[in-house]
Amino acid sequence: MSESKLRLRRATAHDVDYLFALQTDPEVAPFLSAGRTGTREELLAEVERSLIEPEALGRLLIEVPFEREWRLAGAIGFERTNRRSRIARLGGLAVHPDFRGRGLGAAAIRELARVLFGELGYHRLEAGVYGFNERAMAVVESAGFVREGVKRRAYRPEGEWVDAVEFGLLADELEAET
Repeated sequence: MSESKLRLRRATAHDVDYLFALQTDPEVAPFLSAGRTGTREELLAEVERSLIEPEALGRLLIEVPFEREWRLAGAIGFERTNRRSRIARLGGLAVHPDFRGRGLGAAAIRELARVLFGELGYHRLEAGVYGFNERAMAVVESAGFVREGVKRRAYRPEGEWVDAVEFGLLADELEAET
């Protein structure tokens, strides 16, 4: 999997410490789903499941070129939500604060969408963003997703109810864009 300025690769057990540090970083954690894995053990189990069922679940790392090697810059994931209708939900997009402002989030979403549509045969991708996360909404829309609606007071990440803005992308929409 590669786009000129990034590549995605499946996380392994060796990456769990990086993933855990990223998702608990104070500049990242408030914007991630409150339902994400909470412990290293849960994260390891999810990474292992991603390796065992690669068509149903993905825990992927975002890497960028740096001199003659690849550097970790973030993470993204997906999970199949409907096998018959070939629908997956994207989530867990986290760009490390040192790499923000370079368009990596949108590029990672597009690259993952190309893999899910082209290699794994998905028909539809979905994503949800907390209603207060304007930056994430802009990233998801710039990756080609269409805003489909709002789930009012759907989640309670820090003790207060917040809306979720829902987005969708169809395989033919990505093809039309590229």
